[in-house]
Amino acid sequence: MSTQSKERTTRLIRAIAEQKIEPVPYHNLVLAAECLRDVGSNRVQGDLENAVQKRLRQGLETPPSLLAKTKWLRKFDAKDWIERRRAAMEALVRVGAAHWTLPYGEPEWVEIPAGEFWMGSEKGYSNEKPAHKLHLNAFLISRVPITNAQYHLFVQATAHRAPEHWQDGRPPKGKESHSVVNVSWDDAIAYCQWLSQVTEKTIALPSEAEWEKAARGDKEAREYPWGETFDATRCNCSELGLGDTTPVGIFPNGASPYGVLEMSGNVWEWTRCLWGKNYPYDPNDGREQLDASRDVLRVLRGGAFYVNVRFVRCAARYRDDPFNRVRNLGFRVVLRPLL
Repeated sequence: MSTQSKERTTRLIRAIAEQKIEPVPYHNLVLAAECLRDVGSNRVQGDLENAVQKRLRQGLETPPSLLAKTKWLRKFDAKDWIERRRAAMEALVRVGAAHWTLPYGEPEWVEIPAGEFWMGSEKGYSNEKPAHKLHLNAFLISRVPITNAQYHLFVQATAHRAPEHWQDGRPPKGKESHSVVNVSWDDAIAYCQWLSQVTEKTIALPSEAEWEKAARGDKEAREYPWGETFDATRCNCSELGLGDTTPVGIFPNGASPYGVLEMSGNVWEWTRCLWGKNYPYDPNDGREQLDASRDVLRVLRGGAFYVNVRFVRCAARYRDDPFNRVRNLGFRVVLRPLL
């Protein structure tokens, strides 16, 4: 049809997207996105592709309390809800609305302005004390962690070791938009060096301070990226009960004040910092050095799908050996300095 009439093709896809009756939430929008991918945006009229993208994003932002009023989710089912959101996110990726761009998989960047913010917590564990104000220069941070699809571009270009759970050097089918896992700190550093080279930009792992400011904002010492009160539908941690990673970006209601996503739960994220340094945070005391012994632990941030509410707070800290590769460790990157 698309080779014969743009008008008829547009009407058909629009009718699919706007059809009210569907077997499960997002089904018709996902199908419309598949149609758009098949025919290409140059074979439809008007702004149909953007309209479908917008509605998919609105669907992702629908809280489960509203979905629970529909016939599909009279009783909230976390796994079904996540599966529907996963389908919507994958559809967005297929119509070119991923959180990264080709040819190198450069992330969608979020600007974090220069200024002070609150770091640490008086209510948390001893290694988070004392809460104190810290000034940072401006930088950019990836909106979401690096995905399997992005990391695959790196593996293909460099013949770098692929994560051990991949088959034939390729990510697990259906998990292309999940955060890459089973990557060591050294793997993350190698990725940053490659992406810096091909983009001619200074890309690195975030420091602890950069990570926490991106998660918390600069107005208050909030507990979670979205505010003071925990909500299991805003992140992927043990309270949600999934027991596995989820596609990045499917918790837009868990965004930080700057709009950074996945700062709570899903996967622990490597930072550039050494473990064992006390607060107040001093970036000049050697904690951010990259050439330290591989016997020294590196700091992790953000929590993961298997940890509870205490570990997905903005100030929560953890650590691991830099050579470890496990199924709950991933990373995001920063771009600095901001010129």
